[in-house]
Amino acid sequence: MMQLTCSTTKAVLLCAVEDGSAVLRCPVTHSCPPGLVVDVQPIIPINVQLIELAETFLGASVARYLDIEQAFADPVVAMKTDDPEFTLYLARLSRDSGIVAPAGWPTMPQILRSLSGRMRVPYLRAWQILAGGLQLNTKAVDAAEVAKYFEDDGGG
Repeated sequence: MMQLTCSTTKAVLLCAVEDGSAVLRCPVTHSCPPGLVVDVQPIIPINVQLIELAETFLGASVARYLDIEQAFADPVVAMKTDDPEFTLYLARLSRDSGIVAPAGWPTMPQILRSLSGRMRVPYLRAWQILAGGLQLNTKAVDAAEVAKYFEDDGGG
């Protein structure tokens, strides 16, 4: 399902791009909130605005290489008057684009260390998705079931 609108006046795009060592790095234009920030235009679909934002920052036409995660749009509500209010979006740029992230762009762990409190939560969720969290098919494991595979059989 394609995202059409943004519920806040600002949107932040966390755009993961691989560096030369295949480490994902994200361009950051503001320290808080980290990412690429745009003032939302309510009439224009948000995906169009996010693509335009990425293309402007990267200086290249990347629409066909930019995979915006359609299942992720995390609104951040300000708790204090000086806190930013925005919606966090997540995208990954394919290496087929030919763009390589410079070493100066932060990695997700570096971004997470720069944040505190409730501001970290949407970025943690974004990191989980980048790590494949939406595609995982996980099941609960019974501790006794696992333990039987690690028991010493006494054969010493």
